Amino acid sequence: MRAQYLKPLLRGMFLLGLFLLLLSGVNLNAQSETFPDPPYIKSYKGVVGKISKYNNFNYLDIRDEAGKNNRQAMGHYWELSYSYDSVFRQKKKFRDFVVNQIVENKGSVFFEDTLQVHFVIPAEGGNIWGRMSLASDKIYRMRLIKEVPFVSKIQFDTKPLIGFDKFVDSVALPPRVNYLPHSIITRTQYSKYDHQEFTWNVKDTLYKQKVMGPFWDLKIDVRNSKNQVDKQISTVEILENYYRACIKAGGKIMKSRPRELVFTLSEKKATLWCRVTVSLDGVYFVRALLEADQDKTATEKMVTLNTNPKDSTGAIPDR
Repeated sequence: MRAQYLKPLLRGMFLLGLFLLLLSGVNLNAQSETFPDPPYIKSYKGVVGKISKYNNFNYLDIRDEAGKNNRQAMGHYWELSYSYDSVFRQKKKFRDFVVNQIVENKGSVFFEDTLQVHFVIPAEGGNIWGRMSLASDKIYRMRLIKEVPFVSKIQFDTKPLIGFDKFVDSVALPPRVNYLPHSIITRTQYSKYDHQEFTWNVKDTLYKQKVMGPFWDLKIDVRNSKNQVDKQISTVEILENYYRACIKAGGKIMKSRPRELVFTLSEKKATLWCRVTVSLDGVYFVRALLEADQDKTATEKMVTLNTNPKDSTGAIPDR
């Protein structure tokens, strides 16, 4: 009789422990072995930092001394956390130690308060930019950028090297567009004729156009060597690849936002409209419509917006 009650009791204790861990903010995901080592910066008491995120290319906003204006550092990106047992006035010790490390390495502190430190450290091959977050008296976190030049991985007007998931039927793909290496189409929707609405703004004026023609809706995973979604490919890298490929192919950027890019490409007696959106690192959507010249519709001017034009600059602002 005792055995029949023991199993549910142990299961309940396990679920309770898991729930408490989640509430405490402990990261249950193991550090990936594929993450490269971050730039070396001494940590308080020599504790080894846990890498919670790595991107092949991303950007980091660094504030100036006044805390108002931002500059952007771009390159390889890491997020690390450092955990300690003691909780006695540790935040100030963490901050002072890291600031001393920056100064000793001939770096500069751009912004500093009780919650964060923004800095740069000179290094061979590219500076190391960082933001330290003082989360609590037990944990501090670092976001680091190692400067590297951006290398475009997509070239339009070449044969796409892309596969289809085994549960997804293959379809003829939109013309001119290409896809990130090691991509798999995991969802397809194709219509011989459809209507789609595209919106964009020029400075403070919003425009809208309804376009008609063959329509594709593709969900795409970038896979790693283990056939898993490659989290090292950031949302920024995906959109920046498409932005540069479009410009190089003579296309026109209609809208460029942190998670959305809309552009057009000229085709024989037609225009290809394309919207690329990103949901997660390594996962993106391509929605394309081929509009024949004979089906062209007029652009409709909507309203004047009270927004800052800088808000619509693109996947990586200040290109």
